Formats: sequence, C-alpha cells, structure tokens
Amino acid sequence: MLVNPGPPDLRRLSWGAWMGWPWWPVALAAAGFVSATCVQAEETLTVSPAVKDATILETSARLRMGWSEIAFRGNRAKAWDATMSPEFRTTLRVLSGLFEAKLEVGVLSDHFTTFSDSNSDSLRGEVQLGFNTGAWSLLAEWKARNVFEPGYDDFIAGLNTYDLRLKNRFTAELFADLPPGLFQASLAGGYVASTPHLFARYFSELELECVQRFSGGFAVMVAPKIELSDYLDFPGGPREEAVFSVRLAPSYTFGGGITLSLEGQATIAASTLESKSGETWALTPIMRLQRAL
Repeated sequence: MLVNPGPPDLRRLSWGAWMGWPWWPVALAAAGFVSATCVQAEETLTVSPAVKDATILETSARLRMGWSEIAFRGNRAKAWDATMSPEFRTTLRVLSGLFEAKLEVGVLSDHFTTFSDSNSDSLRGEVQLGFNTGAWSLLAEWKARNVFEPGYDDFIAGLNTYDLRLKNRFTAELFADLPPGLFQASLAGGYVASTPHLFARYFSELELECVQRFSGGFAVMVAPKIELSDYLDFPGGPREEAVFSVRLAPSYTFGGGITLSLEGQATIAASTLESKSGETWALTPIMRLQRAL
C-alpha cells in the first residue's frame, strides 16, 4: 500500500536525479538530426485562415518534468511524486484543398522518482482525417496508446480514443504595436476503449489556444482547457471527473528552422473518487523541426 508522504521539499526534489540522468540531453538533441529545413515550428503557429496545399514532416523531442498528486494507475492511493518523461514524436501533415490529414507516431517513457514500480514505456499513434475550410476544421480522430512495463515486454494497458473534433481559427488584435494574436478554439467529444476495461470512458473537452508573436522570433502560447469524463466500469464506485488545465509556452525560432519552447502546465482534477482528485505541475522543454515536402 502506498503512503502519501505529502508535498515534497522542493529543495530536495529530484532535480539532481532529473538533470543527472546521463541520456536526458540526448532526448532533446536527437530530433535535430531527423530533418534539416524548417518552415514553422510551434503547432499553433502554423494556424492560418487561408487554405494552402502543403505536406509537412515534423519531428519533436520533449522532456516532461512533472510533480503530481494523481500519477498512479487503477484505484491506488494518492501520493506526491516527481516524474521525468522523455518523448519523441514524428508527424506527417497533409493539406490539399478541403482535405486535411495527420499521421503521428511516438514513444514515451514515464520514470517516477519515489514509486519506481509505476515506471512504464508507451507507444502512441494518432490519425486524423477531415475537412479544412481555412477557418474551420472538422476531424475524425483515432488515438492509440499501448503501455508496457519498462522495456516494452510486459503489456499493462491499451487505450484507443475515438472522437470528432471541431476547430475554429481566427485572429484578434491583443496589443496595438504587435501582430494580431492567433487563436484556435477546439471542441471534441468521444469514447476511450480500454484493455483492461476499467479505463473505458466517455469524454468531452474544450480548449482555446492563443499565440502572440513578438519581434526577433519570440512567441508566447497560452491554452486553457477543460475536460469532462464519465468512466464506465471503474473499481471503487462511479467515477466522473472534471479536469482543468492551462499551458503557457514561450518559444523562440532560431535561424535554420529550429524552434525551442519551454511549456509549463498546471492541472487540477476534481473527481467523484477522492483518490483521483488532485493536481499536477509540469515543465517541458520541447525541440521541434518541420520540413515542407
């Protein structure tokens, strides 16, 4: 049984373990060898009200450093813990007339500082197909994630998410002396199929992303989000949740097409199960490269 040690002393939190991990710089640098020519790097910064035919290959490497109260699988007791999660993604995006498509694959590892028995490795994929009028998109999405014990040998759980997503892109002037802010509102709803079945749920979410460009390659993204979930057969009684989060990510685009961003995220979850109510804080350096094909 886990014992909740309470919030850790930030002076003793696992920065030494995080930064001393010998291969973490490789996680940030490796994506730099995948593509050579970038067009734009931040996902939201590619939003444009004009429809353009384009095929874009994107690679990214990120290192999520989290501090979480609700980090555990199943219905285990809460406990604060620090996590470090390197991730690599490769994405192919296609725009052709009204047609929009996306294919993404990635690998992810979750490493817990105290409760190492919760460590896991994951394979993830995402497919989007739909229509794009420039300002509006309607997409059918399939997202798959398989979770394994470290080493991808022992299967833990499989999640398949099916949803419809409606996006609206628009611009608005936030500051008189700066370019207009780029906005993207996204509404989605769907179903998560799970093996084992305890994670199966219906969900809906609403997110608003705003990107403000500055001179010299700087930009800042702010994205509040709310997600509502209804689990179908979770142990310990009915489980319904409302999860509120906000992301803040300053970014800088270097010469040669490399963009580096530092994303901070705060999440608060309210659940009908006390063991699933809590908060998570995370800081994620992200390196992205994009290449127009």
